[in-house]
Amino acid sequence: MDRRQLCEALDAAGVPAGLYEIADCPGSPDVPRPEDRLYLERQAGEWVVGVRQRGARTVWARFADEDQACRRLYAELTDPGPHPVPPSPEEAGRILRAGDSEGSVREPD
Repeated sequence: MDRRQLCEALDAAGVPAGLYEIADCPGSPDVPRPEDRLYLERQAGEWVVGVRQRGARTVWARFADEDQACRRLYAELTDPGPHPVPPSPEEAGRILRAGDSEGSVREPD
């Protein structure tokens, strides 16, 4: 995968263009970029993936080839994160009792 293919894949996955910065990736000109975003760039012969926060860039990983860097950035931007874990019956009971003390009562399912 190269940067152009990465841009197309991110667009197809519905990732907002304002969340990343990739050289030669057109993005949407109407979408303002937040100050904090992930980036992919070439530095000193390496491909770098990192985050830009408050104007400062922090490198997360360096790669010898563009494909690996693109795949890492794609994974970072499309990872939904951990799945929520439902509360145990004991935790659910505590939550319901806490709600009862606030004046709202809910019966367990």
